Amino acid sequence: MRRALGILVCLLVGVAAPAAAEEGGMQVSIGYSFVKYLEDGGGSAPLGVFVSLSGRKNVTLDLDLGWQRDSEDVLGQTINLDTFTATAGPRFNFGSGESARPFLHVLGGLRHDRVEGESNTAWGGFAGGGVDIKAGESLDVRLGADFQMFFDNGENVKTLRLGVGLTF
Repeated sequence: MRRALGILVCLLVGVAAPAAAEEGGMQVSIGYSFVKYLEDGGGSAPLGVFVSLSGRKNVTLDLDLGWQRDSEDVLGQTINLDTFTATAGPRFNFGSGESARPFLHVLGGLRHDRVEGESNTAWGGFAGGGVDIKAGESLDVRLGADFQMFFDNGENVKTLRLGVGLTF
């Protein structure tokens, strides 16, 4: 399954790079993310990061990679759940050159969970948006939120991801 994840990420980067290299260039965003599970008693994953690659045109391709960690103490032993997401899809940018540029995106791909030597991969995606707030000549502060849903063995895993980061 790791090989399949690696191949998918390479394919997504291969598709995103030429699309983002169009007029206006490519933008890269990196930042911190917090995930809240929306099922009853689902908890949260307070440690996470995201990387997003996209173009600057009004409609472009967006590639989003994420990692989250949720830790629980079970009978004196810490159990870690690592979640990796790799998604791509259309991104809609609004406004250009202004101090605040909102965006929306709808992304599909996979989620790979790993806990104590066992792993699982599910397909799905997320929809959301945010705003890039100009902080300098070529630097923006990104605020965003996404509703994620992945289909795992007949169950829907639903989460809300909140993120804050920098866009170059």
